[in-house]
Amino acid sequence: MDDSLYCRHLKLLPFDLLSPTSSSSSDQPTFSRKAMPVSRAESVGAITSRDHKPSKFLKFTLDDGTACISCILWLNHLSCPYFSRCDSGSVALLADAARRFAAEIQIGKVARVRGRIGSNREEV
Repeated sequence: MDDSLYCRHLKLLPFDLLSPTSSSSSDQPTFSRKAMPVSRAESVGAITSRDHKPSKFLKFTLDDGTACISCILWLNHLSCPYFSRCDSGSVALLADAARRFAAEIQIGKVARVRGRIGSNREEV
């Protein structure tokens, strides 16, 4: 596998993210676009929906005119067991940044989203 682009944020349209092929031969699923492995993406669009569960997550929809994609901003840094093994100061900074981003995500605003491509409840 050519890893040269695997860990980089590729600029993709939401339409591109709706039809990746996935394989879960390892612990984490691998997505590919045009036979190229992709793990991270960046996209721009308008926020069209927002579902906020304080201290858990913010799920929102990004629409650029080609398609809509669901995005999740996790807000559970202070209660998640994964972060319990990390430096508490770093985790607090991360949690604070996530809270600030969540406050800025409002319906109708244009946003640039960068992150890891994953699936949640059978949805990419």
